[in-house]
Amino acid sequence: MPKKSQIFDRYWSLAAALVLPIIELAAESVLRLWGFYEITRAILSVICLVLLVHSWFMQRKFAKDKLRLAFFTLMLTLVALGPVWLGLNVMRAHYYPLNWGDHDVAVWSNICTMQYRVEQIAQVLGIAVILWVTVDSVHWLAKRAQARE
Repeated sequence: MPKKSQIFDRYWSLAAALVLPIIELAAESVLRLWGFYEITRAILSVICLVLLVHSWFMQRKFAKDKLRLAFFTLMLTLVALGPVWLGLNVMRAHYYPLNWGDHDVAVWSNICTMQYRVEQIAQVLGIAVILWVTVDSVHWLAKRAQARE
């Protein structure tokens, strides 16, 4: 059984990366009134990505085998796509084609395409994580049932 300090060391950055967007959503109305909404979203996106990279290094340090590390990498990549999409959304808001030049319309269109690709990748990774968890759970149940016989 791992010690409490090991559990904290391993998961604090992941927990913080998951809680920060919830705090941002709760404070959205206040931030919009003050005019700091887009800046806050951009900073939040970068902080979440840094925390997820830190979390991956901690998982790498504590992972028991390469298969478990591959699972955590897949899961953290899925979680990291949220801040990436959020950062792209901030860029998209600044390049919104409102009587601007053709260059801004092209950039805005490319950002929209990138966000769509991020959504597609997230769907594929989500399915992969669900399948992995299902297979791992079945394997764990089979081992447990075999041990009882």
